[in-house]
Amino acid sequence: MRLRAFIFFLVPFVSSRSVQFDISSTTLVDALSADPDYTSLLRLLQRAKLIPTLNKLNGSTLFAPTNDAIKHHSSSNSDWSAEGLYHVDDNVQERLRQELFYHLLNYSLPEPPQELDLQVLKTLHFPTPLDPPPSEPPPWIPVPGGTLGGEPQRLRIVSQGPDARVGVDAFGTGGAKIVKGRLDAGNGVLLGISAVLSVPPDLGQWYPTLQFNS
Repeated sequence: MRLRAFIFFLVPFVSSRSVQFDISSTTLVDALSADPDYTSLLRLLQRAKLIPTLNKLNGSTLFAPTNDAIKHHSSSNSDWSAEGLYHVDDNVQERLRQELFYHLLNYSLPEPPQELDLQVLKTLHFPTPLDPPPSEPPPWIPVPGGTLGGEPQRLRIVSQGPDARVGVDAFGTGGAKIVKGRLDAGNGVLLGISAVLSVPPDLGQWYPTLQFNS
């Protein structure tokens, strides 16, 4: 299976940053809580009311931005500010929640790999207008719908020599480096990344600005 391409190469070059987890760390939330590199991400997941969602999911994959990645990203996007000022008047946090869904897959990336090709993954981000979340209490599980004909946003991942990157473009460039190796957290797989993944722009927002030659 081509999706198995790259995971084997993650562990050797990130093992020095790996964190040991005891047998009680059996969920993604447990794994995040046990690792000091993910304190900012955990706060953001709490703010977006996605902790129940992570606990509900089974067999998922979370590309987890580290504290440094979130600190860098929050300098230009206050929605991601885990500490200090953010949109205190936004009780809904729908934009943040949708961007966090872009870091989630509804299946676990397997190992070991057999190929190194660029792969396209399906995330749990279904582009929709920024409406309030469902009226029922969490957990909120994304359902097919939105502006892509019921399909989720795609995410590309590739192995480049000793490195693996996620969120790359069609040529395999850019994106975020996977800096913390694959961890099976019980109800899902955790992969630490060096940058926050940027959700592709909404076609409805930038299409009217395009100009074509007659």
